[in-house]
Amino acid sequence: MSRPFRLAKPQNPLHLYRHLLREASYLPPVARPFIEKRIQSRFQKSRKDDEERSAKHIAQAHHDLRLLRAANLGDTARMRRVLLHAFGRLGRRRRELMDRVIHRDVPTETEELQKYAAEASALVTQGSKLDWLDMWDVDKLRTYARSQMQAGLINSPKPTITAFQITPDKVIPTENAWGRPLAPKLYRTKLKNVWKAVADKCMPPLPKEQWEQLRAIATGQAEGNWLPPPRRPVARSLYPDEQTAEWDWQSYAIKPVAVVDRPANRRNKLLSGAVDDNTPTGDPEPLNCHKYTARMWRRLLGGIWQLTATMEKKPGGRGWHITWGKEEFRPAPASAGAMEFFTDFPEPAQPKGGGKAKT
Repeated sequence: MSRPFRLAKPQNPLHLYRHLLREASYLPPVARPFIEKRIQSRFQKSRKDDEERSAKHIAQAHHDLRLLRAANLGDTARMRRVLLHAFGRLGRRRRELMDRVIHRDVPTETEELQKYAAEASALVTQGSKLDWLDMWDVDKLRTYARSQMQAGLINSPKPTITAFQITPDKVIPTENAWGRPLAPKLYRTKLKNVWKAVADKCMPPLPKEQWEQLRAIATGQAEGNWLPPPRRPVARSLYPDEQTAEWDWQSYAIKPVAVVDRPANRRNKLLSGAVDDNTPTGDPEPLNCHKYTARMWRRLLGGIWQLTATMEKKPGGRGWHITWGKEEFRPAPASAGAMEFFTDFPEPAQPKGGGKAKT
């Protein structure tokens, strides 16, 4: 069982930046690159902010640091959320991966170029202006959304895609409330809202290499050291007596006890690292704190793998080949005492008429 520990609170942005990178180094190697890159890019982007924006970003960084510490100490719910961000199921990376799905590919063949030019000329002939939906590859998005709907994802962070959403003709009415034909502009707005909702529910495909790494870990075929490194011990002072904090009696005098002791609550101990010195039986263990093992890491990453897919174009450029992470069902082998019922078991007799065999 992991125990919370107190570290010195970062006093300046550079100290906070180092703490974030240190906590990111304890994540699994397959999930570490995106988190470290995200921390570095956000720090570099915020270096020239004004005082007001800098204070807001520092407060958010402190929140992220507490979340990473709690996840590394055994909070599996927060660790799963970190992994969802790292593999593009939520957050910024999900939007970056979805751009590859919704945007049209650059035409590489003459037929594709002619088809794209014909569609553009048809829009110009109708006199309508190009909008962001014209830049989307709707056929590709529909194919991927249908594949995700058929995959039946479990514990997805996004709502389920329905069959009516990938067929806007059945969702959008053709007449208004007065029985008149729907205005073209209103129809276009409703059509854009439908495809925007579909794109928001999609779990975008991962690059082939990263998807293969996740599959190897989930199926137990991973080679090398794929587990996170052990946590280094916290440095301790040679003079512990000089660091003993005095009892803050003023807070207990002007605030409720529940408010003062909230950081040391069993639900918040992984976030704050506080120690409860008021419990007669000693400092209680935090709630939802688990010890990470290879089996637990395999189950966590396996659940993420089942929310991912790969998307490759079929030979000839017609259609897409989509593969979702799905673990094969392997029933447990029979015990030694039950094996006697399976040895020398006669094969069922086949009917002569070619019908189904009776069991």
